[in-house]
Amino acid sequence: MQTNQTPVLSTRNRRLIYGGGILSLLILSATCFSTVATSQDRAETIQDLQKQIKLEQKITETYERAILGDSEGALKRLSSINEQSLTNEQKNVYMSLLIDQKKYEKAVELQGNHPEAVESMISKKGDVNALKEFQQTFPSPNGAFDLAYHEQRWEDMVRQSGVEMTDKRYEMKAYGYLKLDKVKEAKEEAAHIQNQGLNQKIATYEKTKKEIEEMKKQVEEEKKKDSKDEKKIQSLTDQQKKQEELLKNI
Repeated sequence: MQTNQTPVLSTRNRRLIYGGGILSLLILSATCFSTVATSQDRAETIQDLQKQIKLEQKITETYERAILGDSEGALKRLSSINEQSLTNEQKNVYMSLLIDQKKYEKAVELQGNHPEAVESMISKKGDVNALKEFQQTFPSPNGAFDLAYHEQRWEDMVRQSGVEMTDKRYEMKAYGYLKLDKVKEAKEEAAHIQNQGLNQKIATYEKTKKEIEEMKKQVEEEKKKDSKDEKKIQSLTDQQKKQEELLKNI
């Protein structure tokens, strides 16, 4: 089956949905039939199971639509299902579909009217335009911080107050300080979390910066000599440029 839309669920998630639904029904069946005592109880239990099966089928068909890229169709069916019947994983997929369709108000409502949860998901997606649109409708310090990071407005980001700091945001802020050539401040932010990759990045930045300063010093000293070694000066200058490029891309 071909479609021009990008599937929003992986094969793994699809298996989890199907497997989880079937497993839930088996457990429910075993539990119910172990406790019923009369034929009337059994009949009521069977009716309840049939209702549950129909609901599971409806949810499964809905996620099948999402898998095939029919986001609009999936959203339409999801909106007709009682949200209390959805698992947390299913709610997250529902919210992701809503975000993709720019239905931010409904996504916030799905999260119990907590915009920060929706904003966090948009930020993780790295969709700058969506983050900007969401920030206009639901402005917050968190959104301003994340948006400044994605737009590489480092000064605005590190100056933003009232931000709910997470491990990820400490990492983002430390990186912002590095881009502003403020190693001390970067280390202070990194001290809040255990992130070996971030610490290594800061160490590499510091080491590379010292190497650049040392090369500049050698070039200046060589230029002051009566018998200048032009080849040495050129070599040092080339190395310096390479290190400066490396520093810029850290």
